[in-house]
Amino acid sequence: MMKLTPIALGLLAAVAGTGVQADELQFYGRIDYSITNSDSGSATHDGKSGTTMENNFTRVGIRGEVPINDQLAFFYRAEVGLNGDDQTKDTVSSRPTYAGLKHTTLGSIAFGRIDPVFKMTKGFADAFDNYSTKHDRLFAGDKRHGDSLEYRSSVFSGVQFGASLILEDDYYNDNDPRKDNGNYQLAVTYGDKKFRHSNLYLAAAYSDGVEDIEATRVVAHYKLDNWTFGTIMQQSELVNPNAAGYEGRDGFGYILSTTYKLGGWKLKAQYGEDDSGTGKIAGRVYGKHGDSIETAPTVSQWALGAEYFFSKQLRLHTEVGQFSVDDYSEFDDTVTSVGLRFDF
Repeated sequence: MMKLTPIALGLLAAVAGTGVQADELQFYGRIDYSITNSDSGSATHDGKSGTTMENNFTRVGIRGEVPINDQLAFFYRAEVGLNGDDQTKDTVSSRPTYAGLKHTTLGSIAFGRIDPVFKMTKGFADAFDNYSTKHDRLFAGDKRHGDSLEYRSSVFSGVQFGASLILEDDYYNDNDPRKDNGNYQLAVTYGDKKFRHSNLYLAAAYSDGVEDIEATRVVAHYKLDNWTFGTIMQQSELVNPNAAGYEGRDGFGYILSTTYKLGGWKLKAQYGEDDSGTGKIAGRVYGKHGDSIETAPTVSQWALGAEYFFSKQLRLHTEVGQFSVDDYSEFDDTVTSVGLRFDF
């Protein structure tokens, strides 16, 4: 029998106290763990080499919507990550938690810890998102932030606009130079990222200071029969004066991906490259060598993988990929992984 923690009991009691109907509240989650082998650890989630267990963002949460009138509704989401892959006592971590108002024609506005619009333009163009071969190993722009406001317009002829803003006075310390950045993002999307109503998804976004970068991103994803073809292209510049070598961390990155469905299988391949010095692997290079680096290292990647769907909820996934770091071969990494994912 499942035991409820005091936090869970309090959360359920709070929801019950609002008078929300059961059909307006959704409890959901995902369990996703992998056994991963890494040569150097430069590409893994926690930086560990050898054979390890990786937590691919296992989470549980609640979300719902409460109508206020015919045009206006209150919506909410409260989600936490569950960390069972190591010996840490921090078994719960922060994930999207926010509340907002949605109007049928004016769009929605939310506040809290939110996935910003720049990040979410990626759609599903990254065939290896959530795993150690994902695009953020090459270039930045895949984090969520607290102290955030987000606006999304209604969808007009397949087009939607979005904007995110960090409340910098709360987010940063008083003397942090990053407060001088704009700390906002703008985005526009076209089509359907899940290919339910359209076979084409396009997006463009701009970020000024959020996640310490000024960046422009373009995304395209296309479905043709059992095939999909995707790309994310990004020009990035680090704008954190406190970061090692920040004035030289400026450049271009991209990924190219394809998938093919064959019965219960989905086969995947991806290639990418970046010379901006803003991604996770480059960040680990700078973490070791600091300001001695004169030119941002170029990081390149290839990956192959497959998923087998036992059902809509349960899948087996496996990935193999290799990262090469110019002039810093100690950060080259070959990653192989096999895992299970269950959605509910």
